[in-house]
Amino acid sequence: MAKRQPKRSERTVRREGERATTRLQEDRERLFALEPGGRIERPIEAASAAVIEAHATSVPCPRCGSSQEVTEHIALVHQGVRLREAQLRCRQCGSRRSLWFKIVGNSLN
Repeated sequence: MAKRQPKRSERTVRREGERATTRLQEDRERLFALEPGGRIERPIEAASAAVIEAHATSVPCPRCGSSQEVTEHIALVHQGVRLREAQLRCRQCGSRRSLWFKIVGNSLN
């Protein structure tokens, strides 16, 4: 004969759900970092700087799925490669992250 599980309080059930949600959000954030553009080592290729902000705002937040806004667009050179960093902030949950781009178009000069 199997023993019955003791009854869990509402608070315990709620806190377990919150912890599961937090773990899921952290896992999604790690997956975002593994995708193209998630890290400086794996930038997304862009033809020009003009398309970067449009592409960055189209990427949904990995934590909540909401839209993001570009707070800053930085141009830099990393190991001889022209890169752009689009710093993003989620409009709903407020989380921040960077999306990396590599300019592959021909230079005018």
